[in-house]
Amino acid sequence: MKDRPLLGIAYANAAMFAYAIHDSSIKALSTGYPVMQSQFTRALMIGAGAMLILWLAGKASLIRPRRPGLIAFRGFSGLVGFGLYFLGLAHLSLVDTYALFLTGPLMIAVLGSLFLKERLSIRGWFALILGFIGVLILLRPGFGGFSVWGIAILGAAAIYALSMVATREMTRTDSSLTIVGWAAMVSIVVLAPIQPFIWVTPDTTDLLLMIGLGVTALLAQTLTTQAYSHAPTGIVAPFDYVALIYISLISWLVFDQPPEWHTAIGAILLVTSGMMILREARKV
Repeated sequence: MKDRPLLGIAYANAAMFAYAIHDSSIKALSTGYPVMQSQFTRALMIGAGAMLILWLAGKASLIRPRRPGLIAFRGFSGLVGFGLYFLGLAHLSLVDTYALFLTGPLMIAVLGSLFLKERLSIRGWFALILGFIGVLILLRPGFGGFSVWGIAILGAAAIYALSMVATREMTRTDSSLTIVGWAAMVSIVVLAPIQPFIWVTPDTTDLLLMIGLGVTALLAQTLTTQAYSHAPTGIVAPFDYVALIYISLISWLVFDQPPEWHTAIGAILLVTSGMMILREARKV
């Protein structure tokens, strides 16, 4: 498939908005439900939804993966990575969690360069670093309270980076929904036997949150996979930072927490970083 960087960037931005809603839901559910229950219900929605969409679209032939080994790797890395992320998010604030997890794009760019031979210019690397500085200014994370949960998020970021590099390779032979659906099936198979021992019956509001968690996860993962199928990892990865802008907007509009001065400075750096990456995309 010929790369279409601008389309990949558009998919990445849409994915980040879905992830912002998704992670807010995780945080809301983390106080009343076991991590593995939320992870299981999320995977169940993703797996069933992806396969149903393929079947209803008359693309049942795409359900069977062409790269089962890589899909298994994607599934197990997702199981472990999201497990670590859910645990960290349950014990850390959203802002600290995002700041730690967004070391992932730097890892993705490096891994993409090493394993997929995707070269990023000096301007591209500068944009990555500038974006990360913007994230730190925007969030002012309290690293003084660094704990095992912070290490869990860093581990999740590293696993996410490996997973996205594998995703870039898989999209050359498998559809986005095939990859996302089968990766979720791995979590379903592993986590299902545990559910009778940990299950907490949700009320109506929390049930809707769990359903929304699965829907936004399916949407976000499908959009992310599409992004990596249309553009190199080094171009797509920096747009993970955009999720922080959406988080700020959600905090302002929903929770009545308007942005402060450091938010404005961080946002300017993020926009500058994004514009530099857009210029890189036009050169590809």
